[in-house]
Amino acid sequence: MKYLILIILWLVFCFLHSFLIHPPVENFLKNKFFPENSYRIFYNLISIFSFAIAYLYLKINFPEPKLISIPFWLSAIFVVSGVFLTLWSFSYYDLKEFLGFTSKNTINFVRKGPLKYLRHPLYLAALLLIWSASFNLPRLLVNIILSGYIFLGIKLEERKLINIFGEEYENYKKEVPALFPLPRRIFRK
Repeated sequence: MKYLILIILWLVFCFLHSFLIHPPVENFLKNKFFPENSYRIFYNLISIFSFAIAYLYLKINFPEPKLISIPFWLSAIFVVSGVFLTLWSFSYYDLKEFLGFTSKNTINFVRKGPLKYLRHPLYLAALLLIWSASFNLPRLLVNIILSGYIFLGIKLEERKLINIFGEEYENYKKEVPALFPLPRRIFRK
C-alpha cells in the first residue's frame, strides 16, 4: 500500500504540473480566478507543494538500504553539471517572469547560451539531478516516473512551442538536439 501511495503522489505531482500549464486550462483559470500576474505564482506554489508532499512521503516512509550506490565522483559530476546547467539556463530567462512576479505581452524565441546547443537544458539538468543519488527500490520508482514525465513534458512543451513559433521552432528542432548536445554542435566554428 505504501508503494501505491508513493506512485499516486508522484503521478499527482506530474499531472498537476502539466495540467495547470496546459493552455486551455491555464487560460480558463486565469480568466475566471486570477488577476494578471498571479496565475504563475499559483502554478509555482501548487507545483512546489505537490512535489514537497510526494518527496516527504518518500523520505519518511522508505528509509530502506540502498539498492544501487552511485560513486561519489559520479554523483558530484551529475550534481555540479545539473546545477551549472540550471544557473546557465536561468541567466537567459527572465527569472521574475518565470516565478510569476512580472509578465510580458510578448514571448521571445531564445537561442542563446545553452539553448544554442540543446532545446531543453532545464530538463537535462533535472535528469542529471534525479539520477545523481544512490537509490533504493522506492527511489528507483520515483526516478523512473520523473524521467518518464520529463520525456512526456518535452513532447507537450514542443507542441506548445510549435503552436507559438511555427516554422521557426520546427527549423530549430532540426538543427538543435533535444537533450544531449552533439560534439559537432559544441565545437562548430
